[in-house]
Amino acid sequence: MVNVTSYLNGLGYDSSKPNEQKKDLGKDDFLNLLVTQMTNQNPLEPMGDTEFLAQMAQFSSLEQMQNIASGMDMLALTQTAATNSQMVNLIGKRVLIPGSEISLDGKSPIDITFHLDGNLPPSANIEIKDASGTLVRTISVNHFENGKNKIVFDGKDNSGVPLEKGNYSYRLVTGDDSEIESLTTYSNYYVDAVAYEGTNILLKSDNATINLSDIHEVIGGN
Repeated sequence: MVNVTSYLNGLGYDSSKPNEQKKDLGKDDFLNLLVTQMTNQNPLEPMGDTEFLAQMAQFSSLEQMQNIASGMDMLALTQTAATNSQMVNLIGKRVLIPGSEISLDGKSPIDITFHLDGNLPPSANIEIKDASGTLVRTISVNHFENGKNKIVFDGKDNSGVPLEKGNYSYRLVTGDDSEIESLTTYSNYYVDAVAYEGTNILLKSDNATINLSDIHEVIGGN
């Protein structure tokens, strides 16, 4: 009978260091080992049927596990490719995430979206500021709904001049400049790029970065 230890050592497996192996034994190595055993067995004491069947069962189990592992790897690659393709389809669309920014394209109106839960103020102002913090527009609002609210912003400053393309911030304040209770605001971003950083997928809107897990709503078109 062939010396199994010598055979394994020849494959790169050190039987004296089972926890420090640099090479994994695959199904081909297992099959080669089985064939070598049969070729070099003592003809006067051949391998018994039970032992042979047991080793074949081990080989079959090993092959199935490797096939499953290969299938899982292929499935993961397929899912990654599908996800990447879907993310590219978000370019050109708008997304809402928790925050208080809006991205303007310099020509189209945009919705300012926020959520109120009770304690509705009779009136309030929406103050819009540019990237430097300069107030560029004040919108007076005299009616609110309990729940989701959308205010259409025409994208112009207080003089009626269209604002330049870019990201702006906004806030809702009452007449005495006090905070509004139970208010949740949403950033409205135009997606202009998708970035892949390792396993992470990020959406880009001008100088803003958007995590997929933060998306509250996807809006088609501008």
